[in-house]
Amino acid sequence: MRAMRAMRAFALWLCLVGLAAALFSGCGKEKTEEVHQAETTVVDAVGRSVVLPHPVTRAAVANRYNMEVIQSIGALDRVCGVDYGIYQDRDAYGGFSEDQVIGTNQGALNYERIIELHPEVLILPGNGAWEDAESKLSPFGIKVVVMNPYYTDKFEELYRLAGAIFGKETEADDFIRYFKEKLDYVQTQLANVPRKTVYYEYKKPGWTTVPGDYFYKMVEFAGGDNIFSDAVNTHVDLEAVVERNPDAIIKVGEEGEAPRWQALGAAEMTARKQRLIARPGWDHIKAVQNDKILIMSQYVQGGAAKIIGTLYIAKFLYPEQLPDLYPEDVFKYWVEHYQHKEYQPGHTLPAFPLSGE
Repeated sequence: MRAMRAMRAFALWLCLVGLAAALFSGCGKEKTEEVHQAETTVVDAVGRSVVLPHPVTRAAVANRYNMEVIQSIGALDRVCGVDYGIYQDRDAYGGFSEDQVIGTNQGALNYERIIELHPEVLILPGNGAWEDAESKLSPFGIKVVVMNPYYTDKFEELYRLAGAIFGKETEADDFIRYFKEKLDYVQTQLANVPRKTVYYEYKKPGWTTVPGDYFYKMVEFAGGDNIFSDAVNTHVDLEAVVERNPDAIIKVGEEGEAPRWQALGAAEMTARKQRLIARPGWDHIKAVQNDKILIMSQYVQGGAAKIIGTLYIAKFLYPEQLPDLYPEDVFKYWVEHYQHKEYQPGHTLPAFPLSGE
């Protein structure tokens, strides 16, 4: 009897040990899953796979267009450090102190300050010093992610990347859906429409866009036939513009001007147009003769990875084919809903009406 009782006790003990082991094993599994769920792997704009905390709660950011993306998905409160250009634009991104400035720009970073701010990630564009940043920051556990906010044809990838970084996937999806609908409408309506030739100029006289450049796809998506699509240099002779005789001219910004959300006003936009058409020989260009000149501020053309600029150019070139497109409505919605600023008309000449006006 004693032997039988002893055997039963031993069997009970074995069961208890097994149960405990199973419980501890289960807890360990749950803990592992929790750790896994707290991280995510993103593929950045240059194809690097980067493991990040999910979501990122502290980010240092270089480049104001990257800040526009971050603000568009409601993650501005996750930014703990900015470059000087962002810091200086207090009207757009007020609230950052000098102690939070991480460098002059994406190519001139203050790594000591970045380390002091303890970000989980540094976000900068592809034309920034990301390789140098990675080598200097990785020993401190600070990840580097490249986000390129420049290319219209990459806007979905851009916003999905930002959404994944900050755990704002839903907000990114909503943004993509809104703007993709507008782009799809333009592409559908212009599918069989003969293309108008366009000269695009950015800030300085003779500075244009060529294949691979930041602005090239914007003009292409708007249905424009770029007169310098065969060029490799973004700087061209002004005489060449006369020789190629475009149907339309798009002029964006002025030399030395920084993008600002405040409207420049009709007087300044008119002065810019007058300086352009007064260039020697330009009175022989079809676009000048037919008054097919669009003047845009940097801010309006660069909005939403240049999609807003694309919509203005498309409507300017093909108003009859795009009756349901109101780029001023899109700009107003973007400024108020995504950038949380006051809408100001006057970023283009000619002015575009809001729907219902």
